Amino acid sequence: MKKKPKKNTHCPVAGCRATKPHLSSATTAGIHHAFSNPEQLALWIKSCLVELAQSVIDDVNKGRYFAYLTRWRQPEEMYHRALYMLFVADKSELPHIASGELPNSFSQMWKEVNRVVYDGRGTLDQKQLGLNGEEFTAMNTLNNSAHASLATVVTCIDFSKNRELRRPIVEKHIEYWKHLCDNLDHIEKQIKAGKTRKEALAEFKKPRASKTTETQPVQS
Repeated sequence: MKKKPKKNTHCPVAGCRATKPHLSSATTAGIHHAFSNPEQLALWIKSCLVELAQSVIDDVNKGRYFAYLTRWRQPEEMYHRALYMLFVADKSELPHIASGELPNSFSQMWKEVNRVVYDGRGTLDQKQLGLNGEEFTAMNTLNNSAHASLATVVTCIDFSKNRELRRPIVEKHIEYWKHLCDNLDHIEKQIKAGKTRKEALAEFKKPRASKTTETQPVQS
């Protein structure tokens, strides 16, 4: 029989190899203090997403498509980490998330957000057919973008050569990122109004004109 892995007495997150409590680090404790407040978490992530969207608009207007393409994962990761902390994570997990120690993957957090918040309707991990008939997932495309892969360079060349043809993709992305900001703004207001986590989640799940779960990256 396989032996059960020993439980880490310093952290409840499975797979964490911390040798001391995360909050024993002054830096981690400071980050935890700032983001364990759900209202502040929603506000700050929203503010950061606004800056990213503004920066992307400026990049695209000046023809800096590589800068735009390599930003695809950042808003998704920040937004879904925020949703994970707001609606999924147990309070005992927050010090681990604040520490940045492994495991702390975007894909795993997204899966839990998809289960709890989207009720399994998310599609980032679903296989699709690209423009050349090859299978891909939106999650892999986001990861390739973040790593500035050669495929991202090729996509950049395509965007540069076909600016008008690709403009609707850029506009869709910017509109989507604005929706994410609207969603966080809505959550912030719910929390500020005294709603519990369960109540805020129930309110978040209600259909709203500006709400969306995700957008789909293109495959070159």
